Amino acid sequence: MGKIIMSKRESEQLLIFEKLKRKELTQKAAAAILGRSERQVHEKAKRYNLDGPAGLVHRSRGIASLHKWPGDQEARAIELLRGPFDGFGPTFAAEKLEELHEIKVSSETLRKAMIRNGIWSNKTQRTKHRKRRERMLCRGVMVQLDGSPHDWFEGRGRWCTLLVFIDDATSEILWLEFAESESTSAVMRATKNYVEAYGIPGSFYVDFGSVFSVNTNNPEHDKITQFKRAVQELGIRMIHATSPQAKGRVERSNKTLQDRLVKELRLAGISTMEGANAFVKNGYLKNHNAQFAVKAAEPTDAHRALAGQRLDAIFCLKEERVLMNDFTITYNKRIFQLSKRQKTLLRPRESIMVSEWLDGTIALAIRAITLNFTELLSRPIKPQKDPVFRPFIYRKPAPTHPWRNRNIQPTQ
Repeated sequence: MGKIIMSKRESEQLLIFEKLKRKELTQKAAAAILGRSERQVHEKAKRYNLDGPAGLVHRSRGIASLHKWPGDQEARAIELLRGPFDGFGPTFAAEKLEELHEIKVSSETLRKAMIRNGIWSNKTQRTKHRKRRERMLCRGVMVQLDGSPHDWFEGRGRWCTLLVFIDDATSEILWLEFAESESTSAVMRATKNYVEAYGIPGSFYVDFGSVFSVNTNNPEHDKITQFKRAVQELGIRMIHATSPQAKGRVERSNKTLQDRLVKELRLAGISTMEGANAFVKNGYLKNHNAQFAVKAAEPTDAHRALAGQRLDAIFCLKEERVLMNDFTITYNKRIFQLSKRQKTLLRPRESIMVSEWLDGTIALAIRAITLNFTELLSRPIKPQKDPVFRPFIYRKPAPTHPWRNRNIQPTQ
């Protein structure tokens, strides 16, 4: 008789069935002790009487499951995870294996296989107590906005920033746009595109980045950035998060995108911002939202219609300049000459509002009235006087100068 491997529970049952075999215990009493039905005890007693202690061992022990992942598929998956799928997490890898290679496996089974092969490791996270904030009731009440600088093309292209607009109520990514950096003009351009597509949201939830907040010499918080001025013109409220965890929805979305979108771009062979922007608009965004978005508590969409507002005149850089006596102003080393005929009266020393649109167009206005002007392509040349050369005259110190004789005191 070979060695029989039994669990602790099965070894404890051995004493009960031995007493049952010697008729020291009834099946009813054994069922009560074991917490099983009399029928289960009867069937198991028959196996014990026939096979001895081996009859108590579970029959499927040591036998491969009918649903076991085939070894050839596991080897193929590990080969892909060390090759084109390098860096994929278990969940995303399982999705792509089924989609691209028809290898169907659960993420947990794949995770265990990855750990066995040294591709994945268990990650432990320290927990921290936080107070839960409920989602907004409906879509468009609050949109979380953030920029995610990252090596999105894994060295195939230059680093860039992904601007993410995610709805607080549904976790739906409303807009994605790649840009050189999280600059004022880039954020304005992306916001303008988002507003044209969906309408005006109730509020933006942002951090204290320089695009959204003036953080230097602003103790009264009365100075605002160009972007905040633009969204206030549209009636959008800007809310600043005091920590990254406060706007955790967009922060977690950034991590998901840095994991999944990077690999999607790799599989698609995309290495430029233009190609990436086309990729997210032509299918990726829809597929991502279908998997991760949730239903809002209320089905209403809170986005407001544009109502004929000129977004080009809102999402632009605005600065004031003083009108000179010759009716010119200077902006970014460029000189603009105001025309004589205007819709309003102009006087020197008045403040002129200069608007630089995202496409580089310049517009001038005063008291909300557009002004006519032309740009002077060259600066006026100041007349230069001929230099006057004066002969150098050497002046010899007097004999009584204190420098000649230290004993001579200077006259008072």
